Amino acid sequence: AEPPLQDPRAMKIDWLNKLAFLLQTLAFCLMVATIQYAIRPERSYELPVVYSLCIGTCMWALVDFGRHAFPSARETGWPAVRRGWLLPLGGIIGGFLLGASLGDQWFGWSSWDMRARPQLGGSIIITAVAGVAATYYFYTRSQAGYFERQMAHARRLASEARLKLLETQLEPHMMFNTLANLRVLIGTDPARAQDMLDRMIAYLRATLGASRNSTHPLQAEFDRLQDYLELMAVRMGPRLHYTLD
Repeated sequence: AEPPLQDPRAMKIDWLNKLAFLLQTLAFCLMVATIQYAIRPERSYELPVVYSLCIGTCMWALVDFGRHAFPSARETGWPAVRRGWLLPLGGIIGGFLLGASLGDQWFGWSSWDMRARPQLGGSIIITAVAGVAATYYFYTRSQAGYFERQMAHARRLASEARLKLLETQLEPHMMFNTLANLRVLIGTDPARAQDMLDRMIAYLRATLGASRNSTHPLQAEFDRLQDYLELMAVRMGPRLHYTLD
């Protein structure tokens, strides 16, 4: 079965993520330029730097922004099936042509001139290898980020389930103790028994209301805490002091 796809119109652009990918692309381009300069140190360092940055930036823009034009897999945010290969291929080819043209304008010559033809083949090979490596790196990073988010979501659900289990274990214990204390107070201190009963009703109302919803306002949580602490205060007397902040 094919992976579920998301409509490109529903995909929101994460500009911080785009900036992070751009900075990583620029660092990768500088590394490629440094390797080229180390191989041929007789040439100016400016030459590989300019072409590498121009080509790499154009490839990044075409691929990273181009993927928002196609339905993408939710696991990676990249186009699925055939488009997942065609987009990087088109981005590498288009990035090389556009980036080389920008580099030519910078230096004032043409990479397609007969005198530059011997070096053109090496530039194409370097661009292809670097483009494939960078695309694979960003693809796996996107996939790893998706799985990390899924794991965080699963951990959050597990924590909520443990909290609900703890509540179901604590509340019956608290209720039985409160009822036993209320039974004693009815005969010895009816006024405190009445106050305790009112607090118990308010606490049960808040608890039952919260159990029907997955979220509730913080103020409702404070009200629930106050009713619980007031119940404990009736049982513990002046030994219990608290503040809610």
